[in-house]
Amino acid sequence: MNILDSRRITGPSLFTEKSGAMLDVSVSKLNASKLISEWELAARKFLDALGWKIEITQYRKYEGGVSLFMSAPIDALYAACEVNESAFNFSISNFDISFDSEIHRLRTMIKEELDPTILELKKAAEKHSVKFLQSDEIISIGSGTGCLSFDADTIPKPSEIDWESVHNIPTVLITGTNGKSTTVRLMESILSEAGIMAGASSTDGIRIARKTVEKGDYSGPEGARSTLRNPQVETAVLEVARGGMLRRGLPVYNVDAALITNIAEDHFGDYGVNSIAEMAATKFIVRKGLSKNGTLVLNADDDSSIKFSKNSPNQIFWFSLDSKNPQLLSHIQEGGTATYLDGEEIIFVNNNEQISILNIKEIPITMGGVARYNISNCLGAICLAKSIQIDNAPIINGLKNFTNSFENNPGRCNYFEKNGISILMDFAHNPHGIGALLELATRFPAQRKLILMSQAGDRSNSDIQNLVQESMVLNPDQVHIAEMGENYLRGRQPGEVSQVFKNAFISLGLNEKSIELYPDNPKGVQAALDWAKKGDFLLLLVLDKMDKVKKIIDQFE
Repeated sequence: MNILDSRRITGPSLFTEKSGAMLDVSVSKLNASKLISEWELAARKFLDALGWKIEITQYRKYEGGVSLFMSAPIDALYAACEVNESAFNFSISNFDISFDSEIHRLRTMIKEELDPTILELKKAAEKHSVKFLQSDEIISIGSGTGCLSFDADTIPKPSEIDWESVHNIPTVLITGTNGKSTTVRLMESILSEAGIMAGASSTDGIRIARKTVEKGDYSGPEGARSTLRNPQVETAVLEVARGGMLRRGLPVYNVDAALITNIAEDHFGDYGVNSIAEMAATKFIVRKGLSKNGTLVLNADDDSSIKFSKNSPNQIFWFSLDSKNPQLLSHIQEGGTATYLDGEEIIFVNNNEQISILNIKEIPITMGGVARYNISNCLGAICLAKSIQIDNAPIINGLKNFTNSFENNPGRCNYFEKNGISILMDFAHNPHGIGALLELATRFPAQRKLILMSQAGDRSNSDIQNLVQESMVLNPDQVHIAEMGENYLRGRQPGEVSQVFKNAFISLGLNEKSIELYPDNPKGVQAALDWAKKGDFLLLLVLDKMDKVKKIIDQFE
């Protein structure tokens, strides 16, 4: 039995809405129950001795391990991690010092970390019904144009704050397996058409008024808090990735709406999530962040979303590509709110009143209606916009004016035509995403077809084989496999992932002579362009160095 990870939980998580400390421990299935029982006894003993009698313990079993959680005050979470680790070590008799000595050490740590001013400000924020956001160095109240931020070591007394200047802005969360970043950008376009200053955080960075202010993956708590603290922002659109929710919990409470785009296989194995059911439970953490009157937006074409919505207390807006979807029809018959596709028309219905929004062929990212997954993204975005009272006109204009260009939506269904060569560049990186993209890609007429693929080292061999199995639907004439940067090795040796890809393609019947390996995506793309002739189709699944790839494509003649 070994500790795999010890971390703070700062917001709603799989376990609870409380803050606390989490341990992930490797343990066999046979020994898991015994470990949990002994840890719970030890944890309770520690919590009581430290005066944390009201705090709770919870656990979760998964394949190969368990997660052990204890709640704790928000101003003592680093110390709480030490408490949890000590309880675990005592439970397996791995300590050679006395219990009293350990309690003395932990009390000293807690005393050094406790900050009554943080708790006082949090209570005051709750009293005034405004958001409270805590980071290591910054504490803030309110959000966006109504936010006040303070250095953690210079927090004012509540009586010193002008509470009339503090307020919340409309905030929506977006999660799911695929389509998150595209939906974030669709919402930005809609809000811009409505004359609203939007702030957005996603895997592409932080954007204010559709301009990038921070590059990188900001789909975790840091990106959400930074966006909410920007005093220019009038409405916040926050992508919340699975990893961030599992690692820290939700970054914010009392949001207006949350969308789950879809639920599919992706990153199995991380933090004990090994099945679609566990993935669904993870994505549904977002509903714990909704305000009392907040709206949950769900995909009626997704079986897991339907299952996990049962007995949900939240107001739900459903969307579907099928006007005859049973979940959709039942919801509409009960007077519910929904958006769906009827032929080529997008229909919005509320309390049995139906309104035609627009034809899908008027929306560039649907590529004339054949990019079904992007139609689904548009339906979800419409539901989100309606949940925060956006009128039809900016919704329509926002969808009409949002294109597949790299500038609008980098790495998402970016189409280029060069010298009679069709090129489709996308970020698809899991079987569900690649499958959806191939529905579109197989429609391109081509004399020859090439696919470029890459993957990070934290994907299992089985995951990579599944990607290859899905990609063979394209029936490629040529395959280019690219290495990703050193940061993406994640425990693998250089070249190891590429070899797994190559072996998988060969096992499915592709001739080894049709497979080429490259040290990075730009070189793989350049070679693809050099190979291509008029009438060919290139599907480039580019997961890193996208700006360099775009430059290579632009310069190709």
